[in-house]
Amino acid sequence: MPVHFNSFIADKEEKLKNDLFANIVSKYVDEPEDVFVDESKTKIHMTSFFKDMKTNKKIGKVVITLIARTDNIELVDVDITLLSKNKVKLHFEEKLKQSSEANEYYHVYGVDDERHFVIETVNRYCIDNEIEGKDEQVSLSAFPFQLSVFSNQDELDKAFGMGKEINIPGIGKRFTTMDPRNMSDGRIATGSEEPCSLVIGQVKDYQDVEVDMAGISLSFKIIDLDTAVGIIPVAVNEENFDLSKLKKDVLVCMVVNIKADFKC
Repeated sequence: MPVHFNSFIADKEEKLKNDLFANIVSKYVDEPEDVFVDESKTKIHMTSFFKDMKTNKKIGKVVITLIARTDNIELVDVDITLLSKNKVKLHFEEKLKQSSEANEYYHVYGVDDERHFVIETVNRYCIDNEIEGKDEQVSLSAFPFQLSVFSNQDELDKAFGMGKEINIPGIGKRFTTMDPRNMSDGRIATGSEEPCSLVIGQVKDYQDVEVDMAGISLSFKIIDLDTAVGIIPVAVNEENFDLSKLKKDVLVCMVVNIKADFKC
C-alpha cells in the first residue's frame, strides 16, 4: 500500500503521516464522493477529491480499493494522485512480479514516443480486461523518492559524468550529453527491486498549494514537468528536496513512483 507520503510531507512529520492515513481510511470509506463497483461485484474503488484551498480548484484525489470476500470486505489499497489534463496512450508491455491484487506495476512505453519506464496503476478495476500487451489511455502524476534540480544542460551532464569529448571510430569526435527528456526503469539507478522510474524533464510551471485531505491541512508544491510523454504534475515538499534552484525552464531529474490513473 505505497501511498508515498514522503514526497509531499516532511520526513520528520511521522505522526502527521500516521494520522493522515487513519483519517483517510475512516473518513473516505464512510463518505466517498464517487464509488465504482466492477461487474463481478467484488472489486470496489472509492474516490474522494481534494482542492487547493487558495483557488478552490480540485487538484487531486484519494482512491481506496476494497475487495468483497465471502464474509467480509477487505481494504487492499490506498492511492493518492494528482489530476492532470494530459492523457497519455501507453503500451503496457509487461506486468512486473511485484504486482499483487492490491497494486499492479507495469513496464510501459509511450505509444507516440517510445520511452520505456515503470508505472503503478490506479483505478485498475475500471478496466475489466487484461491490459498486458495492450494500449491504454491514462493520466499520469508523480511522487519522487529522489529529486535534483539543474540550472542547465551543463550541470546535468556533469552530475552524470558526461559532457566529455569522445572519439568514435567511423563517426569522429563528439560530446556526450544526458538526454534532457530521459524516461527509464529507475531500478537500474537505485539497485533496488522496488518499482520506480528515472525521469528527466523541464519545469514548465510550479505552484504552492494548501489542501484539506481527510480533515488534515497540508502544504506542498506541485511542479508541472514537461517530459517525453507530456506534462506530468509532481508533488514535492521543499523540506525533503533541495528546491533552491527551482524556477521555470530548469531541468529536474528524479527517481519517482508514477501513478497511471485509468479514470479521472
